[in-house]
Amino acid sequence: MASPGSHERPRIRSEPRAWARQHALTATGLVVAVTVFGLALRFVLLGDRIAHWDEGRVGYWIVYYQETGSFAYRRIIHGPFIQHVNRWLFPILGANDFTMRLPVAIVGGLLPATALLFREHLRRVEMAVMALFLALNPVLLYYSRFMRSDVLVATFMFAAFGFLVRFYDTRRFRYVYAAAALMAAGFAAKENAIIYVATWIGAAGLLADQALYRPRGHDSGADLLWSKVSAARERSREAPAVVRARVVDYSFHLVMAGVLFVFLSLFFYAPRGAGVDGLNYPPADPATTLGFWEAVANPVQLPTLVLDTWNYVQEEFVTWVTQADETGENETLTAQYAEFLGRYVEVMGTRAAALSVFAVIGFLYERYGRDRSRNLVMFAAYGGFVSVLGYPLGTDIFGAWIVVHALVPLSIPAAVGLSRVADWGREALAADDRVGVTAAVVVLLVVVAQFAVVGGPAVYQHDQSDSNTLVQYAQPGDDPREELRTIREVAADGDGGTDVLLYYGEPDERYDDGSALVEQDPSGWNSSSMNYRPLCSKWFNTLPLPWYFASADADVACERSDKNLSVRAVNDQPPVVITARTDSTVPEDILSEHYERESYEMRSYGTEMTFWVHESHAEGDGA
Repeated sequence: MASPGSHERPRIRSEPRAWARQHALTATGLVVAVTVFGLALRFVLLGDRIAHWDEGRVGYWIVYYQETGSFAYRRIIHGPFIQHVNRWLFPILGANDFTMRLPVAIVGGLLPATALLFREHLRRVEMAVMALFLALNPVLLYYSRFMRSDVLVATFMFAAFGFLVRFYDTRRFRYVYAAAALMAAGFAAKENAIIYVATWIGAAGLLADQALYRPRGHDSGADLLWSKVSAARERSREAPAVVRARVVDYSFHLVMAGVLFVFLSLFFYAPRGAGVDGLNYPPADPATTLGFWEAVANPVQLPTLVLDTWNYVQEEFVTWVTQADETGENETLTAQYAEFLGRYVEVMGTRAAALSVFAVIGFLYERYGRDRSRNLVMFAAYGGFVSVLGYPLGTDIFGAWIVVHALVPLSIPAAVGLSRVADWGREALAADDRVGVTAAVVVLLVVVAQFAVVGGPAVYQHDQSDSNTLVQYAQPGDDPREELRTIREVAADGDGGTDVLLYYGEPDERYDDGSALVEQDPSGWNSSSMNYRPLCSKWFNTLPLPWYFASADADVACERSDKNLSVRAVNDQPPVVITARTDSTVPEDILSEHYERESYEMRSYGTEMTFWVHESHAEGDGA
């Protein structure tokens, strides 16, 4: 026991340092260090890029959920996980681009830590290299800084697989429960979680075929199977009570893990407030809908909630699975697949070249260069390679985010491949083979250069450029950050007037749905099927602005008459007026008297908008 005068506090402070020194070069220490570094990279300038249209659309509905309490799963904006999490974060940290992306950044940043789950099957250097690939790959880094659910579902399902591997290694059922919880989160993140399960089944089938085709120590695959069956029968005869107890034990834990999965899925997918009717305009009364918390308060209603939620979610999932090209023409589908596959491979070649090449090297070495292939490496390679071929077939609009689903499993064979090159270099050094050492060093330097030269600019400097293969076309090419800040400031003032005025004045015969910011007929401004606020806007054409309007709680109005716009600009003087740059009816001479303007591309091409900021709110003037 320490004396009152002993220096206990400095010892306590030194314990983390001692732990760090002790574990610095262990597999755990290396992976933890890489994970911390990867997390830091994801936080840098996280809120700097203006929201992609998809981010703006989902962000709007999260703010709507926060304000109204109404939520329902809709496949068009993917899984509910991010909506629930940000619904809790926005009131605490504020509804902004940084907070919106924070959950994805954290989950994506923790992805490298999954390497620890495979410690019984990978060497220390392989685990560290795998973590490096997951932390630094430009595709994974870019979309870990993007509020989209691909990195979420990839991380959750990959971690679930890792915990199942840990259960196989240890037979500890806590890993089964962890896998069940992560799979529930994965299915709640995005619908393609089901594709991960299908991929696992297919990879397991290939492993089984590989084992049965050329079994070691047996005459044939059939002989191998029969020996396994015979051994199991012998054990059951020798100790039937032990076998029965084990069956009961396994059955109990598997059932309970299933219950955990169902409960968490119900938590994520069950409606809140008025459910889907609360998303319509006008919104329904929440009292008419059975929601999750109402059923929890009255457990008698839980069976009804489960059935209603299952029927609704099943219908949405079936629609997502069966959606197909509307033309139904095989030639069109074939051409689209060829185009998307080519773009998929291009992204892998330009933004994930090191991971892709070393994954092939690792697969070839594992299959043909070792006396006994490791099942984990082969399993991950099969799943990753089939994803390269499969995902371009299952998407209707290309985005580089689908490449995530191949890169995550391929990080395992890639780690094997790069580690093997490092081993060759070390062996060459020991043998004084200068050519071999030089080759290994060059390869490793190329890998580092790929991260530094390709990754940095693509993720941080050119994250909105249409020349960047990571940028999807619905990403605004410009950044009206100052104008958006002005909108937030004038909305916060709360003077009760219009904060933003949207205008589109092209005559009916020249009305262009592609660039129109306002609904065509003012008499139908309140006839929206969904509560797309502002109802008078051509909502999808104005994305991602509805997210910024909603998060700022801005009062937005619309105008179709150039004469009325002129009058309002002189008399009412709304702080911000937004017009389409191609709109020839904008009274620019009137607006220019008291407004400063700037035009921005709100996609990576086309769709230019002009922001007119009143001189009293322009930078350096007044508010």
